[in-house]
Amino acid sequence: MSNTGSIRSVSGLHSTAPRRAPRFAFPLLAFVGVCIVGLLIGNEVPTWLDAHLRPATDRLYQWTVINRESFWLFRDVIRPIGTGLKGANTFVFWLLESLRWTGVIAAFAILGWRTGGPGVAAVAFTMMFGCGVLGWWPETVETLALIIVSVAVALLIGVPLGIWAGLSDGADRFLRAFLDTAQVMPAYVYLLPIVVLFGIGIASAVVATVVFAVPPAVKLTSHGLRSVPVVRNEVGNAYGCTRRQLLMKVQLPSARRTILLGLNQVIMMAFGIVVIAALVGTGGLGIKVLNGLQKVDVGKAFIPGLALVFTAIALDRVTTSERAVTATPGQGVFSRLPDRIRIAVIILLAPAIGLISKIVGVHTFPESWQLDISKPVNSVVSWAQNNLRSGIPVIGGTSNISDWIVLKLLSPLRDLFLAAPWWLVIAVFVGIGWASKGPRLAGLCGFCMIAIGALRVWDLAMDTLSQVLIVVILSVLIAVPLGVAAARSDVIEAILKPILDAAQVLPTFVYLVPMIALFNVGRVPGVVASIVYALPPCIRLTSLGLREASPTAREAARSFGATSRQELLKVQIPLALRSVMLGINQTIMMALSMVIVAALVGAGALGLETINGLTRSEIGRGLAGGLAIVALAVILDRITQAWGMSTSTGKTSTNSTGTH
Repeated sequence: MSNTGSIRSVSGLHSTAPRRAPRFAFPLLAFVGVCIVGLLIGNEVPTWLDAHLRPATDRLYQWTVINRESFWLFRDVIRPIGTGLKGANTFVFWLLESLRWTGVIAAFAILGWRTGGPGVAAVAFTMMFGCGVLGWWPETVETLALIIVSVAVALLIGVPLGIWAGLSDGADRFLRAFLDTAQVMPAYVYLLPIVVLFGIGIASAVVATVVFAVPPAVKLTSHGLRSVPVVRNEVGNAYGCTRRQLLMKVQLPSARRTILLGLNQVIMMAFGIVVIAALVGTGGLGIKVLNGLQKVDVGKAFIPGLALVFTAIALDRVTTSERAVTATPGQGVFSRLPDRIRIAVIILLAPAIGLISKIVGVHTFPESWQLDISKPVNSVVSWAQNNLRSGIPVIGGTSNISDWIVLKLLSPLRDLFLAAPWWLVIAVFVGIGWASKGPRLAGLCGFCMIAIGALRVWDLAMDTLSQVLIVVILSVLIAVPLGVAAARSDVIEAILKPILDAAQVLPTFVYLVPMIALFNVGRVPGVVASIVYALPPCIRLTSLGLREASPTAREAARSFGATSRQELLKVQIPLALRSVMLGINQTIMMALSMVIVAALVGAGALGLETINGLTRSEIGRGLAGGLAIVALAVILDRITQAWGMSTSTGKTSTNSTGTH
C-alpha cells in the first residue's frame, strides 16, 4: 500500500508540473503579442482610434433640445414621468411644510419610539432638532422631500424585482448583470444621459438617485427570500398554499428583516447622491455644501454638511432599529390599547402637533434658538492651517504629509503611467487578466483599455488610475491590520464599530470639508477623503473573515503547538483570504466612486472632465470621462473578483488534498 501511495504521489508530482507551465506561459504570450502589435502601431494612441463619441453625443443632445416638445418618446413617455416625479416631490414638500417643524420632528420621534423605543426616539428627536438649531431647517425639508420620493420609487421598483429574482434563478442571473453594472458605475455618470432625457431639475435628480439606490433593494429582497428555511416553504405547501399565498404569508414575513435592511441601505445610498444631485438644480442641503466646497469656504460647507449628517443619522437609526428591537416599545395604558387605535393615534399625533403650531403661530424654527457656528468653524480651520499644516519641528505637519504623498507616491506613479507606451499598459492588464482568470478576462481588460484610448481620454485615465491605486494600497495597508486587530480583540472591535458606522453614514462630500482645512486644495485631500471613505468595508470583511475561520482548523493548529502568531499567519489568514479579497474589491469600488467627488477639490483627471462636461453642457465630453471611469472600474472589479475566486478555489483544493 505504501509503495502504491508513493507511486501515486510521484506520478502526481510529475503530472502537476506540466499543468503549471501554461498558467504562466499563456499570459506571457498574450503580453508579448500585445507588445508586438503595439510596436507596429506606435507609442502614442493613434489618431484613427477614435470612437467619435463627443460630437455624436453633442449632436444627440442638441437634437433632444430641439425635438423635446414634438418627438413622441419625450412627449408621451419621458415628460409624463418627469412631471409625475416633480409632482410627487412637490406634494411631499407641501406635506412636510404643512406639518411645520414641530410636526416633522415629532413624526421622527414617534416613528423612532415605535420602532426602537425611547432611546431611538431621543436620537431621532435630537438629530432633527439639531438641523433647526444649525439654521438650515428649510433646506433640510427640501432634502427630506427628495429622499422620501426617491426611496419610495426605488422600493416600488426594487422590491418587485427582488421578489422576481428571489423566486427565479433565470431572473436572478438576468438582473445581476444590470445590478453589478449599476453598482460599478460612479453615480455622477448617471446624471449625464438622465439630464439629456429629463433636463435640469428635480426629475433628473430623482431618477439618478433611484438608479443608484435600486440595486441594494433588489439584492437584499432576493437574498431574504432565498434565505427562507426550506421547512417553512414545505409547511406552507403541505397546507395547500398557492404560490401567491406562500409568498405573502410565509416568504415575505420570513424575509422581513432582510428587506428592512434593504430599506436602510436604499436610504443611505440616496443620501450619498444628495450633493451630486444638487448639480442638476435640486436645492436643499446639497447645493449649500456644494457652494461651500466650490468657494473653498469650510465653514459655509461644514454647517449644511453637518445638518445632512444629522438627517442621515436620524433616518438610519429609525430604520435599523426596526431590525434590532426585541421588546415592544411603549408601556402602560397605551400599549394595552387595540392595535387600530394605537396606529391611529401614532398617525394623527404628528399632524395634530403641526396643527397646534399653526394655530399658535409657530411657523418657522425660532431664530433665537439658532446657532451660527460658521465663524468658530472657520477659526478652527485657520488654526489648523497655521499650526497643523506647518506642524512641530522635526515631526512636521499635514503639509509635509501632503508633499510626501504628492512627490513620493502620486506624481511618480502618474508619470510612470504617462511615460509608458499606451500598448505596454494594455499588455500589462491583458497579462494580469489572463493570469487571473483566463482569456475571457484578458479580452475584457484589453477591450476596456482600448475603449479608453478610443474615448480620447488616455492621459486623464492614467492620472485617475494612479490616484485610485494609491488610495487602494494605502487603504489596504491601514484596513487589514485594523481588521486583524478587531478580529483578535473584542475591545478593539467595540471601539471601531461606532467609528465605522459613522463613516458609512456620512455622505461622501462631507469627508472633503475637514480635508480641505488640513491639506488645502489639490489631489491630496481627495486621496485622503477617499481613503477614509473606502476603509470600512475592508476592515469589516477582514475581521469577519478571521472570526469565521474554521474553529476545527484553529484548534488543530493549537494542538500541534502553534503560537498565536503562527495560528494567525498559517491558519486564519489563509482561510479568510476570500473575505479579505472581497473587502479589497469593495475598497476599489468605493475609491472609484470618490473620483468625481474628489475632483471638486482639485483632484482633476477624469472626475473634473466629467464635471465640466455637465456643468458646461458639453455632454459628450462628460460622457467620455464617465465611460472611461466605468471602464477602469470594470477592469479592477473583475480582476479582484477573480483573485478572490481563485483564492477560494485554491483553499478548497488544498483542503480536499489534505482530506485525501
